[in-house]
Amino acid sequence: FREYAKGRMTLLISHRFSSVRNADHIIVLDQGRILEQGTHVQLMAGGGRYASLFDIQARGYR
Repeated sequence: FREYAKGRMTLLISHRFSSVRNADHIIVLDQGRILEQGTHVQLMAGGGRYASLFDIQARGYR
């Protein structure tokens, strides 16, 4: 996917955080409203919904 998207604007909609964590910009939606946006690092540091859901999903893979 990275090679395909390189140099292009790409819209990726996913529930898998491993798929979006390397994106340049992540937008977190809830019922059509933007809750948070930023990079993976920014969203994790913010401790909001993205960080909470990322941690829950990551625990499922451990």
